[in-house]
Amino acid sequence: MRRYLLALLAVVSFTVAADDNWKPFPYDQSAYDYSGDKLRQAWPRLTRGFGQDYPFPDADWVVRMATTYPKALEMTVEGGTGYTGKPEEAERYAAQLQEVWRLLFRGDFAEAKRQGMALGVGGQVPAMFAQVIYALFLAPDQKEKHRLLEEVIAYSEKAGDLIKADRVAQFGRTYAKARLAEELPVPVVLKRGYTSQIPDELDAQLAEQPRQPFALALYGGYQAGVIRKVGKLVGKMTYGVSADRMEQYFNRSFKAADDLPIGHYEYANALVYVYGDDKQAEVIKELKRAVAIQPISAMEALEVAHARKLLAQQEQLAKR
Repeated sequence: MRRYLLALLAVVSFTVAADDNWKPFPYDQSAYDYSGDKLRQAWPRLTRGFGQDYPFPDADWVVRMATTYPKALEMTVEGGTGYTGKPEEAERYAAQLQEVWRLLFRGDFAEAKRQGMALGVGGQVPAMFAQVIYALFLAPDQKEKHRLLEEVIAYSEKAGDLIKADRVAQFGRTYAKARLAEELPVPVVLKRGYTSQIPDELDAQLAEQPRQPFALALYGGYQAGVIRKVGKLVGKMTYGVSADRMEQYFNRSFKAADDLPIGHYEYANALVYVYGDDKQAEVIKELKRAVAIQPISAMEALEVAHARKLLAQQEQLAKR
């Protein structure tokens, strides 16, 4: 039965990847070339949002993961990836996996997903994160955005306990849920259990990585999003959220890494959600900080472009 389920997962992975017809990255990609040794050299900065020392996927990492997580190896073998766990195969598999990350950082999101899913559960991590980025910034409409995010969550859940092995996978799942929770009606959010799952998952991630900037900023944004939907009083009494906690999470995120565009525009959004027009000057200040950051990846370029749109809107409102 288990072999049948694993085979079915492989078939589903291929079908979904084959059906994707995503829009291309809309900006110049020349600054995001991480060919050869450039990827390893830039890795700490490229992955700084996930906390310190996110492991580089070299051959040693491949062998270590295959040894530590035999179920992941079994699923990788069953998926027909060409990697069977032999040490002499690790270098080739690592090179393929590194290429998926290069595609992700360069903004070739559809290809990152296609190649990543072909590598099994290891490649699924950057593949699904590429899908999250595409869904949030480039999906043609809200319906498609939601479908893509829900698919990310579904794939993450199929991985079971293996998701605990990778903090990008953990964050990607929670990030997808948080974005859906912002836009779906409250009854739907409650029915899906997002109001308990999101804080529980973030607590677990921060227990392992207390200085993970993305998780901290997402927690601050979650606090603000709940307040936006149900108000400060109900938010505090029912969900344990507050403006003070929102501020604390963002402050911790900025102390960990102050050069992430998403952190500053998420904080700007949170200020609007919690305080309305009362802190408009601070909102504009945060958005200016976001657009002043020089992006080092396609994801950051999309974040800066989004912050620039928000800044234009806020500056226009300030003139009224």
